[in-house]
Amino acid sequence: MGAKNLKAIVVQGTRDIPVKDGSGLRNSVNALLPSFTGKLKGMSEFGTPGLVVPCESMGDLPIKNWVQGKWTQGAQKISAQQLNEKYLKKRFHCAGCMIGCGRTVGGTMDPHLEETGGPEYETLAMLGSNCLIDDLPSLLRLNELVNRLGLDSIETGAVVAFGIELNERGLIGSRELGTLDLRWGNPKAAEDLIRMVAHRKGFGDLLAEGLQTAAHRIGGMAPEYAIQANNMAIPAHDPRAYSSIALGYSTSSRGPCHLNAFSHIFERATTFPEVGIDAVLDRFQSEGKADMVIKAQNLMHLLDDLALCKFSIFGGVQLQHISEWLGHVLGWEISAEELIQAGERSYILKRMLNVNWGWSRKNDTLPPRILTHRVKDGGAGDHLPPLNVMLSDYYELRGWSEEGIPTQENLKRLGL
Repeated sequence: MGAKNLKAIVVQGTRDIPVKDGSGLRNSVNALLPSFTGKLKGMSEFGTPGLVVPCESMGDLPIKNWVQGKWTQGAQKISAQQLNEKYLKKRFHCAGCMIGCGRTVGGTMDPHLEETGGPEYETLAMLGSNCLIDDLPSLLRLNELVNRLGLDSIETGAVVAFGIELNERGLIGSRELGTLDLRWGNPKAAEDLIRMVAHRKGFGDLLAEGLQTAAHRIGGMAPEYAIQANNMAIPAHDPRAYSSIALGYSTSSRGPCHLNAFSHIFERATTFPEVGIDAVLDRFQSEGKADMVIKAQNLMHLLDDLALCKFSIFGGVQLQHISEWLGHVLGWEISAEELIQAGERSYILKRMLNVNWGWSRKNDTLPPRILTHRVKDGGAGDHLPPLNVMLSDYYELRGWSEEGIPTQENLKRLGL
């Protein structure tokens, strides 16, 4: 849409949306509800900010532009527990959902604003720990600021951390920053830099082009400090803590995205037997990860196409439920196998769009800091993700060429 300069789509209608069997749908959902709400109680109570402390303990939290492995006291200061105790006003819900993992917090932008949307885990991680900002009120303010400016908090946090490291290492200085005191843990400087990016003022005009472009233009060692792939920032889960994340990021169709495969949940405590993910795999091993990531990607693309929340997996939603619901709403008879194949088709279509724009194995990579720099002081120890091995296994299992191109046989099998 952005490439077509399309800013919005407005849709207006007057008819009700028909549901073929409303009572059957209600009965099916109600039967699942006790288990669903019980299993997602923690998500209801803390939302995604509840991930900050456990992710730090596992070595999964980005800290100081991905060079530091431990930040225990800082994580406690920006934790969900602190958010709930001091700033939470109420929870908010997606339409029709009873979990309410969204946070509404006390106003932080101006004294006349009593309530604002609260931060998600990714925001607390990328603008918080990744920039060593441990002041929760400041992070609530930064969260509201990026939302108002229409900026992505993952990308913005990565850009701020990149700028801080450039300044620390002497690649930029007063000529680019003026009087801006850009250093670790300084929320006021982070806010000022974010405004410079949004309004394309001074050095912010270059940063607004994205990490890859900015690093290339600055030159020298700058690309080492831009933690991105294909001009998109790495989100707030570390492939050095979960090997499958490396494979999911590198083969994601829109640049590194933790929800493209969402595979690390299957390396921690979750299974999904309907697609063949029967056991929780060791998070550091490479064996079996390609097969698991493929199955996870197909499943997640199905959920995307149906606009179903991926957290519902934790509540016990299975393909059999989705098949039932499609039958009740649309009258379709569709098997679990057909559902997963629909997700696979969706993923392969996106891959082929990228291939036609010049995408290949050269794009299926991650920044050097993630692949080669050990962070020994955190929960991931000295582990590095074996991406090259997993990627070769992945192409073979997908039925792609060694350059990462889907074969004609692969496309024909899927009816593409």
